[in-house]
Amino acid sequence: MTKRRTLLQITLFALLVAADQISKWWIQQPDFHAFVVIEGYFNIVRAYNYGVAFSMFANLPDAWRVYLLLGVTIGIAIAVLFWWWQERRRYGITSWLLVLILAGAVGNIWDRMQLGYVVDFVDWYVRTNGNEYHWPAFNVADACISVSVVLLLITSFRHR
Repeated sequence: MTKRRTLLQITLFALLVAADQISKWWIQQPDFHAFVVIEGYFNIVRAYNYGVAFSMFANLPDAWRVYLLLGVTIGIAIAVLFWWWQERRRYGITSWLLVLILAGAVGNIWDRMQLGYVVDFVDWYVRTNGNEYHWPAFNVADACISVSVVLLLITSFRHR
C-alpha cells in the first residue's frame, strides 16, 4: 500500500506542477486579455510578482532578490521533501498536504529560474460602494501552498 500511495502522491505532484505551468503559459500568451469570471468578485488577469507572498522583498535589487528568493525557496522545498519522505509511510493527510506544498514550491521555483519572477493571474476582490478591495493576485502554485499550510495547521491542532 505504501508504494501505491507514494506513486499516487508523485502523480498528484506532477499533475499540480503541470496545471500550474500550463495555466501560467496560457496567461503569458500575447493574445491573452484579462476577463471577468464573476462580476464584482473574481477576474483572471496577468500579474508578475517579483517578490514572495504579497510581493514582500520585491524592491530588493534584482541580483539579490532573485538569488535570495531562489535559495530560500529551494531550501524550504528540500526541507519539505525530507519531511514528506518521512511521512509518506504513515496513514493520514500530512504526506498529501506536503505534496501540495512541494508542487507549489516547484511551480514557483520554476518561474523564478526561468523568468526571474512568478506569474500570477487569479484576482479575487470585493466591490462595495464604488470601491474595489483586491486580494493580491495568485496562481495555482500559491493556492496549493496556502490551502495545504492552513490544513496542516488545522490538523496539528486536532492531533493535540
